[in-house]
Amino acid sequence: MPTVSRQVWATADAAGRAVEPAGDHRDADPEASHHRADESRRGAQMAAAFRSTVQGTVSPRAYPAGESGVSVANNRLYDLPRVATVGRLAALASLPNLMLVGCVVVVVWLVLVPLSALLYNAFTEDTGFGPGALSLDNFIEAYSSWHIPGLLWNSVVFALGTALATFVMGALVAWVVERTDAPGASLFHVMSLLSFAVPGLLMAMAWIFVFSPNIGWGNAALKTTFGLSEAPLNIYSMAGMVWALSSHYFPLAYLVLGPALRALDLRMEEAALMAGASYRQVFAKVTLPLLRPAILSALLLLFVMGMASYEVPRLIGRPARIDVFTTDIQGAIIAAPPAFGVASALGLALLAICVLAVLFYRRATQHAESFATVTGKGYRPARIKLGRARWPVALGIGAMFTFALGLPVVTLLWQSFFRNLAQPFVSTPARATLENYEFILSYPIFLAAVKTSVLLAAMAATIVAGLTFVMAWIAQRSLPRYALILDALAFAPIAIPGVIVGAGILIAYLMLPIPIYNTIWILLVAYVTLYLPYGMRFASSGIAQIHRELEEMAAVSGAGLAQTFTRILLPLLAPVLLAGWIYVFVLAVRELGASIFLVGPGTHVLGTISLTMWEEGGSYGAVAALGVIQILPLIVIVAGLRSIELRILRRAQVQQS
Repeated sequence: MPTVSRQVWATADAAGRAVEPAGDHRDADPEASHHRADESRRGAQMAAAFRSTVQGTVSPRAYPAGESGVSVANNRLYDLPRVATVGRLAALASLPNLMLVGCVVVVVWLVLVPLSALLYNAFTEDTGFGPGALSLDNFIEAYSSWHIPGLLWNSVVFALGTALATFVMGALVAWVVERTDAPGASLFHVMSLLSFAVPGLLMAMAWIFVFSPNIGWGNAALKTTFGLSEAPLNIYSMAGMVWALSSHYFPLAYLVLGPALRALDLRMEEAALMAGASYRQVFAKVTLPLLRPAILSALLLLFVMGMASYEVPRLIGRPARIDVFTTDIQGAIIAAPPAFGVASALGLALLAICVLAVLFYRRATQHAESFATVTGKGYRPARIKLGRARWPVALGIGAMFTFALGLPVVTLLWQSFFRNLAQPFVSTPARATLENYEFILSYPIFLAAVKTSVLLAAMAATIVAGLTFVMAWIAQRSLPRYALILDALAFAPIAIPGVIVGAGILIAYLMLPIPIYNTIWILLVAYVTLYLPYGMRFASSGIAQIHRELEEMAAVSGAGLAQTFTRILLPLLAPVLLAGWIYVFVLAVRELGASIFLVGPGTHVLGTISLTMWEEGGSYGAVAALGVIQILPLIVIVAGLRSIELRILRRAQVQQS
């Protein structure tokens, strides 16, 4: 039950008294006296209705049938008497406009300034002291190189391969969890959420420990078991890159496809079967077309994430001489002297590919209403009975999670207790030691990186949650005609790779007279820019579940906008906003693509020191210990996200009942 301040109760009482007749009217016109008495009664009823609404105890009999008032039972707001003054209404009417302008200015600055800097830098000469005259030299230098066709080929193949492999794995999990009666659905959902606690950099390191031709314990075990002279698997290949990223992202594909499969009404498929269609025809002509928006959404997201991936190409692709756009852009910036113009030209090509993918998705799903399957005509979700195959199917999905996610984490955990390379469950436990953890915990840079990463992630999550809450409220409540503009601005970063954001912000703030370069504030700008879309998704879905009548009744009872936000909306939205806060916090802690460009000599975050320790040839055990220390707290945080999710689901079920 939300807490409401005494001031709000006072405004409610004042609303009831505002229309009370003053003085003695016994000698007045009887008709006017009757009218004043009626107004007084309605004012008192309005105040009582407001109290009941906030407390969640409004009765459908709060107002007599046919009279002005509130009927929460019917979820409608009738024409209430307006008691606010003209000045108050004018102030409230102008405040949302000011909030709209403020939000647009902030988001435009965050999104368009880095992109404008990239665009300007790409079309000007790089003089070594800043941009010069307009020129196409950067594009000529960037795209006349012999390796550009290979760069484009590698990037597209890697992104497409990752998208397809990840989609197949995620779709299989989604079908089993959402459409069948196989056991373990809740466990698989929790494991999918826990996958976000493992940074992509650590997953790449773990797969190198397993399938490297030289140091991989998995290859060593296969060679011993089958008597092979050479390593049968090589992680340093395009297939290895695709697997390393797909094994990390397939739970995301499940989370995207799951709701669509859950909402698909089986009666449409049953009707097709009764009409004589085969199962193959039903799948091709009914199921797939209805799932087209969700399928394209998942493929688009996975393709863009593949194009934007930096960790796997850096650790696995670069040693194999498989360059992609992200590693080439970073190479141009760290060159001596830095080639910012060339990096900008390469970045625009990567951005163009991602934007084209988004436009293709929007065109393919422009008539979204034709894919609707949940209607008001007795929608019935159902599950397919697998019979004796229930447990084998569940064990197969469990084996996929164990191999794709459990094996890398166990490898890191085992390696963290040994100084040198060690095979899980094979190396002698007597050689295990805690020296790696002692070294990491006493490492001064590590402690500074933990402090910086946690502080930045907390600030970024707080800013994103607050900004997107206001934007979502403006879009859905106050000024819905601007909803499309706000949504477009908020979701624009989803098509911008982290490498592009990092490079654009670096170039922009080197050009602008704003002294935040080489500070944590430039990292904060990058994190807020990158994670705006995720915060907007949480805030929009939360506000959509709260009926606007609560805000309207608070307004007519005299409560200001600040009181409505703090006493009504925020208490009701707290679980959703907290879930979004945790999600953004986890993403920000493990971010690397933008951070690699923006950290300075005095600034360290967990992702960059992990990469530095790996590439400088430090102890494998120390690097593994560093990874375990990062993963375990994030697992606890993600587990908290799951508990919040369950609370939200239970509240929704109570509201529906």
